[in-house]
Amino acid sequence: DTIRNTFPAGSMTGAPKISAMKLIDRYENSRRGVYSGALGYFSPQGNYDFSVVIRTLIYNADNGYLSFHTGGAITDNADPEKEYNECLLKGKALFEVLKSMATG
Repeated sequence: DTIRNTFPAGSMTGAPKISAMKLIDRYENSRRGVYSGALGYFSPQGNYDFSVVIRTLIYNADNGYLSFHTGGAITDNADPEKEYNECLLKGKALFEVLKSMATG
């Protein structure tokens, strides 16, 4: 129950979480996949460690598809242009890594 109640994180869905998740499901054009989900493990001893998946590269070797997600806030006082620029800033480090890999 701990994992089910913790993920996805409210900082990734908005609040109230259940209502926000229903709106995300209704209005987002594509599924988030692992983005904003949980990544972790359970040990045989009953320990566990989980984190929120953000700023993560996803690569499909079968079709050569590489992707990552970024996001911003949608609130009453959010400025869409500032939120867009924040998304670009969050993705900049990943773009730089990809660029350096492409140029060797």
